[in-house]
Amino acid sequence: MPSRIEPLEPGESDDEEVNEILRQFEDGWWADTAMMGTIGHQPALLKSIIPVFEAFFAGGRIEPHLFEMMRLKTGEINRCAYCASVRSQSVRDEVGPKEDALFGDIDKDEFNRREELGVELAEQMAGDPNYISDEFFEELHEEFTDAEIVELVFACSVFNFGNKFNITMTLDAEEGSQYPTGLEYPLEDPEDVKAPGSDD
Repeated sequence: MPSRIEPLEPGESDDEEVNEILRQFEDGWWADTAMMGTIGHQPALLKSIIPVFEAFFAGGRIEPHLFEMMRLKTGEINRCAYCASVRSQSVRDEVGPKEDALFGDIDKDEFNRREELGVELAEQMAGDPNYISDEFFEELHEEFTDAEIVELVFACSVFNFGNKFNITMTLDAEEGSQYPTGLEYPLEDPEDVKAPGSDD
């Protein structure tokens, strides 16, 4: 399924700052420019979202690999083919050996307590956060400060935004990147699905 809007590639924007951001994603970050190249059609939005990602991934307050594990879990729960495919290059060696325990039913034995709680938080937030219990929050408080919990919840909210954006745009990986192209999303024919509230 092709992307619904063709992502910009580095050098294609009239805005040199956008081109530089895309070069950074091509050489680092996820080593793929499709998501940011799509957002780049609206330069002001792209320039606004990059500092948000940097604020927690590079903030140094919480282990960056934990954020990546949470990002991958939300991608799986929301069935975002793009988010479940691309990998953060800076923590790939730390996260890779734990991926089997991360996807599907969480294998808690493979994680330390902070990792376990972070991944469980991501799973619950990507599901229905109305059902996150006070008891679970008490468990979070045993390992994280209030400020850290706010950061975890904020970051996971951003990951869920990314999932919804990429799914709606049916983002595919960039040609020539290390990831497979032709990513498949669950919904192949929207005409086969009854819209909520329709009479049919």
